[in-house]
Amino acid sequence: MFNQMMRAAVLAGPERIEVKQVPVPDVGPGMIEIAVKACGVCGSDVHMWKAGHGWGPMAQAKDFIMGHEFCGVVTHPCDGPFEVGERVTFWANLYCGECDMCRAGQEQLCREVNGQNYMGFVCDGAYAERFVGPWRNAYRLPDTVSDVAAGLIDPLMVAYHAVRRSGIRLHERVLVVGGGIIGQLTAELAKKAGASFVALSKVSEIKTQRARELGVFDAYFDGNAPDRAKQFHEATDGGFDIAIEAVGSGHALATCLDAVRPGGKIIMIGNSIAPEIPFAMNRAVLQEISLIGSVSCTRVEFEETIDLIAKGMIDPTRYVTEVLPLEGLQHAFERQTDPNDPALKFVVKP
Repeated sequence: MFNQMMRAAVLAGPERIEVKQVPVPDVGPGMIEIAVKACGVCGSDVHMWKAGHGWGPMAQAKDFIMGHEFCGVVTHPCDGPFEVGERVTFWANLYCGECDMCRAGQEQLCREVNGQNYMGFVCDGAYAERFVGPWRNAYRLPDTVSDVAAGLIDPLMVAYHAVRRSGIRLHERVLVVGGGIIGQLTAELAKKAGASFVALSKVSEIKTQRARELGVFDAYFDGNAPDRAKQFHEATDGGFDIAIEAVGSGHALATCLDAVRPGGKIIMIGNSIAPEIPFAMNRAVLQEISLIGSVSCTRVEFEETIDLIAKGMIDPTRYVTEVLPLEGLQHAFERQTDPNDPALKFVVKP
């Protein structure tokens, strides 16, 4: 018996995406097949695109399929609780469900995941006409959540978890360092959580074009300014209560340390390409600055993120630069990495 074929945008080598005909994966026990309707383009995909491979042995193979921010319509439910025709989205976290972290409801800290075990990273993802994966990672989509909006649930869940980790209170002042999609979504949620002043520290004026159009931020700072610490403190009468690091670099973390008041908090979302980055430890110690890591979200928070969109509390589609076909994925990556292009977020519709 021959497998049905499908179109997929495969990672054929460093900085090279090719659209090919590939077999649709088999649907075994515990799995579900969907027709993919939308898939967001993530910064992590850009890193894999540059390297020419995914993470782990399976993802090193030729013609790896990325894509982990997606939704679709059920075409084969197998033994799961879904029906043909239902709209679903997926949480890419391949948590084990059995370790101490999972049993405590902290699936983002699953011992088997360790920040790496995600769909589209270690196994084929959804830059394709069909996707087959574990049905326990699928969630029904309300009609009030469009396909394009579902393509942004993943970055929104990261922002939502970070804001919850920050414990933002009414009238607090927040600095976001990094104007990417997660930084901008975090800023909007910080405002909705009660922050009275939300500012952006950026190093590229071009990449902040969409942020200025949407008007989420109250102020903008040049992260490269030699007197940035003085500017931060003057604008806030002593420093920000919370700084959110959404880049993953030593420079961005140093900016956060310059920005927060004594006793303030730094929420670290960004993933560093380098395994280690230096930081001013004495400043953190002597000023009792809290450094708080934040990754992904819990299973419950993923459901709540869907609800944020469904109830109209936030419209993530405002941040979308362009919706493209599979053939446009290579173009999307090229634009994402062009420092002179204001592109913020792309969504692919196979």
